[in-house]
Formats: sequence, structure tokens, C-alpha cells
Amino acid sequence: MQKKAFLIIFFFILAFFVGGLTGLAAAYFVTGSGTKAVPAQVQPTSESGPSFLEEASPSVQQEKNVLASGGEELISHPAPTIEVIEERNPDLEQKEEKEKKLAYLTIDDGPDPENTPAILEILRNYGIKATFFVIGTQVEKYPDLLEKICEEGHAVGNHTYNHVYKEIYANDEAFLESLRKNEEIIYGIIGERPIFVREPGGRFRTDAKKQEMVKEAGYLRVDWNIDSYDSRHPIPDAQTIFANVKRQAAKQKLWPAMVILFHENDGHETTVEALPLVIDYLLAEGFTFKSLEEMDEEMLDKLPKP
Repeated sequence: MQKKAFLIIFFFILAFFVGGLTGLAAAYFVTGSGTKAVPAQVQPTSESGPSFLEEASPSVQQEKNVLASGGEELISHPAPTIEVIEERNPDLEQKEEKEKKLAYLTIDDGPDPENTPAILEILRNYGIKATFFVIGTQVEKYPDLLEKICEEGHAVGNHTYNHVYKEIYANDEAFLESLRKNEEIIYGIIGERPIFVREPGGRFRTDAKKQEMVKEAGYLRVDWNIDSYDSRHPIPDAQTIFANVKRQAAKQKLWPAMVILFHENDGHETTVEALPLVIDYLLAEGFTFKSLEEMDEEMLDKLPKP
């Protein structure tokens, strides 16, 4: 009987001793969940130190499990998040800019007391800029409209003093004098000299000599490669003007930029009506609108000639 009682006590002590060792060992080995036991008062450290790319996620809760035997806790450390630092390549940005589909609205023969304010309102509503090739005689009549064009951030170009073909194309000197006279009028109103020139009729009305004279005088000639044909007689309706632009634009998507010709002088109310149609179409096609002041000489040289 005494022997039997002794064996029971022996096995009880042995079981208690083995159980204690097992619990203690489990507290110091990595478990299947990826956690590791550390003393409750000791904070985990990183051997490599903190990284400026790392940021602890506040959304992950630490797992805690107090062990009865050692007063220690199991702590689960969330994986650090990596902050991606993106550096823009200036050369890549320039390439992307050149690859954009660009449209330049150019509006000739103004300013006009009715059509110019209407066009400015349309451009303002869309938040886009255009270029106005103005005539000296019109600027003399409506200097406030020229000021308004500039105030709203649009570019101004020189379209000769009076747009009268038989006078401005009488000889080379008359042509250059018409440009200079208009330049002085514009300068007197806005305090800036226009660098862009468009001859009435474009290059169809000038020869190589006149074109060289324009260049030597310090101007930049700007023709167009999309014609709205709104200067035909009778003046077409808005839908026809829009169709003219759309037809040509669909064929010229590989060009680096589109320079579109419109007119704003008296009688071109249908041009005003067509303008939102053209803008909506080109925006839907992925075009960005700019004024000629935002076009560099390299782009000007690449433009197809009419």
C-alpha cells in the first residue's frame, strides 16, 4: 500500500515537472503564426534601424497572449508598408508633351463688336486659349476689345493694317509697311509687339521674297493646316463649318499639331455657333488647346503647309 502511494506521488511530481518545461520552451520558440515571445517590458528592435521608406500601418492590431507561466506576451508585428517615391524624368515629360495632340484655334479679321465678345465668352467657358490675328483698322475702332483679348490671356497676331489686297500687295515695301503700321497700333494699345504674322490669304498671296522679308523683320509667319472655310461666299452655316473642320481633322491625326483657321468679322455669326461644336469634338478626340505663344519654333517648322 505504501509502495503504491509512493508511485502515485512520484508520477504526479514527474508530470508537473515535465509540463512546466514544455510551457517554458514553447514561450521561446517561433510559433506557426509567425509571432515570437518577448518579455512584456521589452520593445522589439530592428537590427538595421528605421528606414525612410518604411511606415508602420496603424490599421493592424498587435496580437497579445499573456502566458500564465512567465507573464510574457506574444506580439505580432505587421509587415511594413513601402512608400513608393516616384521621380519624374524631365526628358520623358518633354517627350510626352510633344506627343500630345495639340489644336491651335486662330481667329482672323477682328476685332468685331458682336462676334469677338461672343467668342471670348465661349473660350472662357471652356478654359482654353486662342490666337487672334487682328487688322489695324479694326483695332483703331475697337481698342477696348484688343485689350480684352489680352486680359483674358489670348495671343495676338498681326494681320496687316487694312486687309486690302490691292494695297498691301502692290509691292514688297507696301506689304512690309502694312505690317509695321499695324504693329505700332497694337503696341500703342497693349504695350507689346506681336511676333506672329499671317498675311491675308496666307502663303497663297505671297512669294518667297515677301516671306523672307517677313522673317528678316523678326516676325514668325503662321499659316494654317485646317481651314474651316467660313470665309466662303455665301458664308456657310454652323453645321457645315463644323463638318469642314471634322473632315480635315480626321485625316490629319498624325500631324504634330492642328492650326485651325476661323474668321470673326461682321457676318460670321455662324462661326461663333460652330466654335463649341468644334471644341467639343476635338476634346472628345483627346486634343489639348493652346495659343500660338505656347508653340516653339521647332513645332512651327514641322507644320504642314497649306
